[in-house]
Parts: sequence; structure tokens; C-alpha cells
Amino acid sequence: MITLRCTRKLLDLLDQEPKDDPPSPTAALGDWYANVIPTLAGDLIMFVNERTFLSVAMPVEAMEDLVPGFVTRVYNLLLMIDVPQDVARRERDELRPVTFAKTASRSVLGVMNDVALGYDHVAAGFLEAGEVPRIWEAELAMSRRIHSPTDHAFPFKVAKALLADHYRGA
Repeated sequence: MITLRCTRKLLDLLDQEPKDDPPSPTAALGDWYANVIPTLAGDLIMFVNERTFLSVAMPVEAMEDLVPGFVTRVYNLLLMIDVPQDVARRERDELRPVTFAKTASRSVLGVMNDVALGYDHVAAGFLEAGEVPRIWEAELAMSRRIHSPTDHAFPFKVAKALLADHYRGA
């Protein structure tokens, strides 16, 4: 179980009423933050993990399948960063149910702004090369982008350590 801590913009777009007192997460990585971001390749819904700053994204057009799409994207990213399949599967299964709430950390929101610029930069690179942007490549690139709130550690390394610690022997 997790909480998606959404910006007001996204809550309005989803027509979701945020819960004031969401439950504690059961997923090893904790809760995720979400926002709508414009990129040169089109608007995305971007999700950033509050503990690791891993991020995944999906086109706004896929909003009807928000939770299943989010869960699939997280699972795929975990596999791309070489999380063992059984651990990735267990974390994927902990991503439901989802509660919607307001954002609660300015620090995470600041990182989200940086990550949003990263997604736009990756999209621009694809477009300049005459290629169709691939979200999974942006997700992987962002997993290797250091943010100061993680003591300058790579998000993928922080995530792998948290997952290994949480699911060890469980």
C-alpha cells in the first residue's frame, strides 16, 4: 500500500479528493509524488519516489489507467536497474492499493522540478536526432542522476539498498 502525493494540478485533472490522513506505506520504497509536466514531446504524468528519487512517467493520455500504468512502469524500472525479479515483483505487489493525498514535502517537490527538466532534456535530445522519445530511456537516465537530498547517491543505488534491506529474509 502506498500514497500517491499529487500536486493540486494533478488532483484536479484526476478529479480526486485527497485523503487528509493517508496510511503508512507498506512498500519498501515508501510513497510516491506525482505531477503533470510539459515536455517537448508532450505532457507527462511524472512520479517521483520520496525516499530514492527514482522516477517513472506516462503520457497524460493514459490517465484512465493511471494506477496500473504506474505500477507497471515502476516494476519495469526496477528490472532495468537490476533489482532481482522476485524482489521487484514483491515491491510491485506492495504498490496497491493506492491512496491519493496532497504533497507534503518541499524537498521532494524541488527534486521533482529538477527531474522534470531532465525528462524534457531527454525528449529534446531524441527530437533533435529525429527520433521518437522513449520514456523508458528517460526513466533509466533519471535513475542515474544525483540529487543532493540523497547525500549525492544515485537513485538506483539507494533503491536497490532499500529493497535488499527490506526484503532480506522476508
